[in-house]
Amino acid sequence: MLTVALLIMLVTSVLPLVNVHWEYTKYVFAFGAVLALAERLTERYQGTNVRIKRLYRMGKISALFYCVSAFFLLYPEVNSQNWLPFLMAGAVLQVYATFAVEHEMKKEAKAQEEQSNE
Repeated sequence: MLTVALLIMLVTSVLPLVNVHWEYTKYVFAFGAVLALAERLTERYQGTNVRIKRLYRMGKISALFYCVSAFFLLYPEVNSQNWLPFLMAGAVLQVYATFAVEHEMKKEAKAQEEQSNE
């Protein structure tokens, strides 16, 4: 579900850059942002690793940034250029959290494997 949401947001945010102006682009983007937030809010980590818990929270914050970006996109009278920085901040947090969680999970699995071998 997160992959679909991120692809929806990617496509709808690139369309204006290639001069494709569709009336409903911002609504589809907002749908992707809400979908990403819904997926992140239902995502749970059952382990005890504090760093992984923090990284999961960071993923939730990135999805919240996507929703703020959608808000600024839907209400251009606020300031129409503010949506892009929130989208970029969410993307940076998303990328960092994704790779860091993967790294920490591997490290945790390796530590458990070494502990079981002893």
